[in-house]
Amino acid sequence: MRSLAAEAGVSVATVSFALRNSAEVSLATRDRIQSLARARGYRPDPHVVKLMHHLRTRAPRRGTANICGLVQRWSDLPQGFDRYIDGLTAGLRDRAASLGYAFTVLSLDDYPEPAPLQRALVSRGVEGVLLLPMRKSGNLIERLDWRPFSTVAVTTTVVAPKFNRVIPNQFDNMIRACRELTQLGCRRIGLAMSRDWDVRANHRWSGGIAWQNQFGGTEAVIPLIDETPGPNLDAARLVEWLRRERPDAIIIEALDYTVIEQARRAVPELRWPRIVTMSWPNAAADCGIDQRAARVGVVAVEILAGMLARGEKGVPEMANTTVVDGEWVDSRPAAAGVSPTASIHESD
Repeated sequence: MRSLAAEAGVSVATVSFALRNSAEVSLATRDRIQSLARARGYRPDPHVVKLMHHLRTRAPRRGTANICGLVQRWSDLPQGFDRYIDGLTAGLRDRAASLGYAFTVLSLDDYPEPAPLQRALVSRGVEGVLLLPMRKSGNLIERLDWRPFSTVAVTTTVVAPKFNRVIPNQFDNMIRACRELTQLGCRRIGLAMSRDWDVRANHRWSGGIAWQNQFGGTEAVIPLIDETPGPNLDAARLVEWLRRERPDAIIIEALDYTVIEQARRAVPELRWPRIVTMSWPNAAADCGIDQRAARVGVVAVEILAGMLARGEKGVPEMANTTVVDGEWVDSRPAAAGVSPTASIHESD
């Protein structure tokens, strides 16, 4: 590093900052020093990198907002999803604090143009960005100059740029839910969700149901993928689907759950199936998957902290996805009320 500093005509500290992609030096200086380092075959010592990261994270941060979460406001969070967002944010905040980073959240709605958002992040000393679930899947390429920031997404709704991301293991979670329902005696397991919500999950939940229908050993139930915009289901379509498919368990995700009561009143002749959520806890469901939102947040911050220590900034050449397994929760004992083997085929 001393040799690079002498050749570049800068201080050793400037070389150190430049090799870590720190905003302490200009982008032009960083590019010049990094190009010189590559030409000279410079390689960092991993033991020294680990030691310096340890020393830096032990130092007090004096309130600097080193890590920032970017969100969009939700006027009507679907039931259950609000708790997921709360748990996710709590995990992000707690793990950031434990590693010595301050954590703030900014709404993209307050910064419709890229330049003010860029200035807001720079003025807060932000070097790490966490992308939280957006209202709709979309492209954020033009929202920011991403080069000065280490970025991790905790959502599949950011379709571009392709950042490293941490998400729930949605496909495996669905397979787990179907397996648990099968063991409870359910033979017709149905999925009901909007197309927008299916797209948000990148078809991982509907893909899990497709596997169950083909290979899971239960009777095939055609999913209800409703074309109604947003997370909600159309009550009439749900009733029509219930009468046609007659599931004994319904996995309903991220919608207005009052539609369930509307459907229940419309089909009183049918024995009501288990209501299953993929975002436990949910008062409308009696069992489902806890996606462990706080754990998703913890893992995301740990990955981001490693990127900051290594100076990995901008859009990666090849992004990685880390998944967090969920847990099955059943609040209704199998012996209570209706037998778990009872089918919606039967009348009351």
